[in-house]
Amino acid sequence: MDARRFGFLYRQGEGAIDARTWWAASWPPAAIIAVLTLVWLAIAPRQARDLAHEAFFSAGVVATFAYFIAYVFALLLWAVVQYFVSAKRFADRGYPPACAGLLPLALLLTGAANWYQPRSEGAMPAWATLAFDAAALGVVVWNVWELGFRAGAGDKAATNHNSTVSR
Repeated sequence: MDARRFGFLYRQGEGAIDARTWWAASWPPAAIIAVLTLVWLAIAPRQARDLAHEAFFSAGVVATFAYFIAYVFALLLWAVVQYFVSAKRFADRGYPPACAGLLPLALLLTGAANWYQPRSEGAMPAWATLAFDAAALGVVVWNVWELGFRAGAGDKAATNHNSTVSR
């Protein structure tokens, strides 16, 4: 992928792309985020530190939270990249490009709810995280269906071009 194509896909919201291009542009950043998320889930602290029995400074804790800072930066970068790719696909489908913000927003809110609930000391009930999870899952399914499987203007043009070429 050259710099011009990269800039078009990941750095601007104008234009339109077909479903095949959306898949090709969406899966690499999503795969990277999935791997980074699995790493975070493996190293995330499971309980509060007991400073009465543990040292105040711990290299492991510093490394864990340094990773967390880099992970959050990667998540925000993914949200921007995914917005630009999906905005072009939504435009091709005839929806407002702003619909592309629903997926990153839903996933970031779900992540925040799942992080906050155990720390809320009962202010946020455990079932609330399930509601956030269900809503985010619904948005993911809707995005994949609309953008990855439904035909848009670009898909029809590609089909017409392929049928003309094959004659």
